[in-house]
Amino acid sequence: MQAARFVAECFWPGATEDTARAAMAKVRASCEQLAASGVPVRWLGGTFLAGDEALSLRFEGTAQAVRAAHELAGVPFDRLLPSIEVESDD
Repeated sequence: MQAARFVAECFWPGATEDTARAAMAKVRASCEQLAASGVPVRWLGGTFLAGDEALSLRFEGTAQAVRAAHELAGVPFDRLLPSIEVESDD
């Protein structure tokens, strides 16, 4: 069975590509730090939606671990949702 996957949505009025990239780098680093200490969390990537001033960050692990990664990074989120991913057939 595959580990659970989650999407954290962050709605940030005034966000720019630079602030989004910086936030994603912090969250990714916190995932790596937590994983190295045995916490089940893995960064899968993120998307910045400039028109919506929003980030969509993807993770594998537990909801508690994703929350811990955001807390450690100092990057708040508005919603944390279980997700599935469907790969392209191409």
